[in-house]
Formats: sequence, structure tokens, C-alpha cells
Amino acid sequence: MMPTVSAVIPTVGRPSLVRAVESALDQSWPVVEVIIVVDAAATVDLPSDERIKLLHTPFRLGPAKCRQLGIDAARGSAIALLDDDDEWYSTKLELQLTAVGPDVSTPWIGSSRIAVVGPGDRQRVWPRRLIQQGQSVADYLFRFTELRFGGAVLQSSTLCFPTDLARRYRWDAHAGAAHDEPSWLMAVQRAVPDLRLIQVPDVLSTYNVGHVSVSRDPAGNIDDYIEWGLRYLSNESPRLLGDYLCTSPVSAAVSARSLTGLRRSVQSAMRHGRPGLWALGYALLSAARIASSGVETALRR
Repeated sequence: MMPTVSAVIPTVGRPSLVRAVESALDQSWPVVEVIIVVDAAATVDLPSDERIKLLHTPFRLGPAKCRQLGIDAARGSAIALLDDDDEWYSTKLELQLTAVGPDVSTPWIGSSRIAVVGPGDRQRVWPRRLIQQGQSVADYLFRFTELRFGGAVLQSSTLCFPTDLARRYRWDAHAGAAHDEPSWLMAVQRAVPDLRLIQVPDVLSTYNVGHVSVSRDPAGNIDDYIEWGLRYLSNESPRLLGDYLCTSPVSAAVSARSLTGLRRSVQSAMRHGRPGLWALGYALLSAARIASSGVETALRR
């Protein structure tokens, strides 16, 4: 039997929620419900549709707990996640579930490519390379093989998986972690040896990065990213840990324009891992970007 799908959307009440919900309702593989988990003291405007189910939380539980609340309330046999500032293409679920195939007895997680929009008019497609059969999530996401981000991505608005999988291995077990999606994906892959990760090569979602969403802060907390790497990647190779510490926390330092934060990230990478040349090159270019932005700011004053 092919899955019935519940869409789960955590939100803090942004106006973009309407577009996200409409894209979930307009699927060629119809959803049985759209569960919206409002993580704010806010009233939300929504389309009129009997499939919409609204949940409210105590103020600001965070995305991991909100997703789990939606998963626990779902009546579909599969969950598809969507952030409140992203959108699905109309064939998103159909193409993903067709790729999963009729063998739904073997645990699976589906993903796809995304159209990345912003800041401003900038557009590109991520990921540039797909996860390989049998490849670990950690190796795919954090081993750096070029000088820019977007080569390897498993973004939340692309994810689809069996409901019982996410009730057995819970998102809220990683509440407060600096990285929601990798924390959960890595835990499930470790616990389920026969897990199928199916990443459709088609672009099936739009990922908007022009503003802060419920699931990400562009400035980030640099030390949280460093601590996440030291905790969640401690059993990985020194190369992988070093690559992570030279890239994800460094990216947060660029957003915060913090050379001090960048230096802490690189020092942690050298102390706890052995970063590769691509990751070290990324950190060096990031330092130049931060220094350049400081000069530009000074010139404007």
C-alpha cells in the first residue's frame, strides 16, 4: 500500500506561511492533512480547506519540538516536512513517493534537489551532488570537496519519511541542537542499518534564504555550532570533524562578521581534527570576506 501523507509545517506566523500551505494543498499526490504548528503568540491567516489542522504551542518551543508535535498528531502513514518560508513544486510528493516505490516495508527517507532563492535575486540549485548508495549522512554533508556550500544538502523542506519512523526516532530528542536535520538523520541512519536514503535528482522545492526562518538564524551562535560538531561528530574521522569545524561554524562567523568567531572555529578544527585543503581554503576565503566587509563598513561611515 502506498503512503498517505501528512504535511507538517512549524511556523512563527510569518506571512509567507500562506504560500507554503497552498503549495502543500496543491499536490498532484494529495495530502490527507496539513498540520500547522504555531510556535508563537500569533494569529495566522490560512486558506480555507478542511485538510488544515492547527496546533498551538507554548511560546517558542523551537522547530524540533514543533515538528514532533505535528508528527505525533498526524494520521497519515508518511510525514512530509515544510518550513513556513519555503514552497513545494506541485509534483513534489508524487515524484518522491514514486521513487520510494511499493516496498514501503523497508525504512526510507526521501529528499530532492531544491531551488535556492536569495538573498535578493540570486538563484541556484542545491545540492550539486547527490548522496550515494550506502554513504553516511555525516560523510555526505560534512566532508568538504569544494570552496563553496551547496554541494551536499538534505534540507528539511525536502524530507519525507514514514510516520512510525519519526515516532520511534524522535526529532525532539535533538531539541536545541545547532543542526536539526543532520542530528535526526544521522541518529536514524545509525539506528536503522537497512535505511534507504532516496534523493530524487529533480528540483522539487523552493528554499528561500532572504530572511530568518523558524529553523535557522543566519548569524547563528558560533559556539553552538562548534559544540555540535564536537558532540555529534566525535566518532567520525579527524578529516570529517576538521572539515565541519572549518566550514559550518565559519559560515556563521561570516554572517556575524566575526573574525574572532572564525578564529575560534579554525582553532577547534586544528585541535580536534585534521581539516582537508578545501575546508581550510574555505576558512581562508571567509576571513577575507569578513575583513573586506569591515573595510566597506568603515568606508561608508
